[in-house]
Amino acid sequence: MLRVTGTGDFEVWIDRIERPFSFSTPFGGSDFALMVVVAGSSVMPAEREVVCAEIVRQGCRYAVCAGHDCPLWEDAIDLAYLATSPDFSPPNERFIMTTQHENESLGDVVEFFRCNTAFDQFVPRRFLVLVVGGAGALAERVHSAIEEAFG
Repeated sequence: MLRVTGTGDFEVWIDRIERPFSFSTPFGGSDFALMVVVAGSSVMPAEREVVCAEIVRQGCRYAVCAGHDCPLWEDAIDLAYLATSPDFSPPNERFIMTTQHENESLGDVVEFFRCNTAFDQFVPRRFLVLVVGGAGALAERVHSAIEEAFG
């Protein structure tokens, strides 16, 4: 995990995970906005479910999903959030907003992540970009785009 930038107002981190897929944040349970970039098709549904449950458990409040099968990642995060309540009705103050950006350019997704992840009382101060699988070249492109947008 690498800290990309940070000021007194916000901090931005990037991480790349590969099999065995394991998710963690540098935020110690504090709320954060997440951009998931799925770089490859090798993630099995059960692996996606485990990662998404951990995303929810660790304090994600807004998840921007892009890349391969991004609608499935959005759905998995939504379902993981609902599963936090025995009757599938978690409290609104822990609501997790999700969006998927299938076939959108990396630049457009990064701009959305930077400018549009506040809602209700949640204004993100902690941002995490997660690149899942794939080649390192995509992670470098994502890192550059994030640095440019948040720099």
